[in-house]
Amino acid sequence: MRRKTSWAAAASLPLVLLVSACTASPGVDPGSVTGVPEPWRTTTAEGWPSSAGHQSGTPVMSRGKCLLADSPPEILDETGTFTDSGWGPFGDDASGYRYICSLWKPDAYAGELQLIQAASAEAVATTVEQFRTQKSSRVQENTVTEVTSGKLDLWVLTRWYPTNPQGRYQALYHDEDSDTIVTLEINSLDEKQFATLTPQDVADALVGMMAQAS
Repeated sequence: MRRKTSWAAAASLPLVLLVSACTASPGVDPGSVTGVPEPWRTTTAEGWPSSAGHQSGTPVMSRGKCLLADSPPEILDETGTFTDSGWGPFGDDASGYRYICSLWKPDAYAGELQLIQAASAEAVATTVEQFRTQKSSRVQENTVTEVTSGKLDLWVLTRWYPTNPQGRYQALYHDEDSDTIVTLEINSLDEKQFATLTPQDVADALVGMMAQAS
């Protein structure tokens, strides 16, 4: 979503961090990012029609290079690797798709980088609304916060599983001009990791990756 759009911010999780838990790549200017990188959209769109996920109801993942980046961002002083990647459908229109790169750092965390290309503005708006209005339940403590990184506004989900103690963050950016969503999820965090990482860190990590590809 561009800065021109004004959203009502949700209540933020009261976490305090003295030093950043993620590191931007040298020479990368997050302030240069104005939308989803065109190479991300073009490369994934070219691969979608011939992908195994095109004829499937769910994403089909396989080992191979992530088309969005060579490596994940550094999180909590650890840099993981991309493992599986692949396409899946998005919505009822065959032109809509999602492209996912799973990431993993052994004994630290897991997650994924995802691009969603919607067939219409209505389809993507529904997804953003569902994301930002997630409620807590007995097994999930959810907070969705609006965060600014560079020139972009993002939504970040903070989730803690009290019955299976672990945490998850997911940053979402909505590019209204192209009806595209990109997300970065970091999950399987223990209590200390969860308390160290912040919504701002994950948003900055996603925008940093977009800057590298722009």
